Amino acid sequence: MTPEEMYLEHLQSIERIAAYTARRNHLGADEAAEFTQEVRVRLLENDYGVIRKFEGRSNFTTYLTTVITRLFHQYRVERWGKWRPSAEAKRLGDKAITLERLMTRDGYTFDEAAKTLTTPTGSQYTEAELEAIYLRLPPRNPRPVVVSGEVSPDVASVEPDASERVERADRERYARKTCKTVDGLTGTMAAQDRMMLNMRFTDGLKVPEIARRLHMDQKKVYKRLETLFGRLRKGLEGKGLGKDDINTLLSNDTDLRFNILHGDEEITTRGPSHMRDGGGRI
Repeated sequence: MTPEEMYLEHLQSIERIAAYTARRNHLGADEAAEFTQEVRVRLLENDYGVIRKFEGRSNFTTYLTTVITRLFHQYRVERWGKWRPSAEAKRLGDKAITLERLMTRDGYTFDEAAKTLTTPTGSQYTEAELEAIYLRLPPRNPRPVVVSGEVSPDVASVEPDASERVERADRERYARKTCKTVDGLTGTMAAQDRMMLNMRFTDGLKVPEIARRLHMDQKKVYKRLETLFGRLRKGLEGKGLGKDDINTLLSNDTDLRFNILHGDEEITTRGPSHMRDGGGRI
């Protein structure tokens, strides 16, 4: 079979893999179509040069997937220049790298990035998880975005006023400081204690479910969590965090993100200072 025949026979697979790659990297419809066309052109170049390099060491579809993935990286570099995730994003993992890329390279706001990542049915992302990651990423300026001169001046009217932006920035700085403090405190705890707190706060699990997953007695889980809350409370007070804020941080409906990005009204309407499952404490 000639390279041309292989190309034509696998054209649907080529388009499917290109579309999947575009979707996985959160390209818009227009950019996804452009990338798919770019893939076709690259595979045709030099008299099907890429296809001629196939040596049969793997399934041809697998080979195409590898090739198209590499083509995507080249495509992005050509349009955006080289972009590298921060050391902290690398430490936090692939989800952190994806979020940071959308915000710093692609110019998304956090809300836009969160909506993009959580909208697909069955998405592996949750807004709670993304906020937790966001507060732990180092602040980085997004790439400048070219705006058409034809944009209506009315757009400016939807931007928050200066005082609101200052308040939001203050809340974010406070949230980052709090997260850093909490991370420092939990970093000194045993692995099982960290896992228990992560299940309770980040995953939002109730004590019975935590006990089931850890194969522990519920009463022991309640007692252990109370001890861990005491350590967190003492450590946060030592860092100057107010008692009311600590109560909110350890309240029933929030988590260690210190859910602060959406404004003070969301914080002040939280539950009691002790966690509760049904009628029981915690």
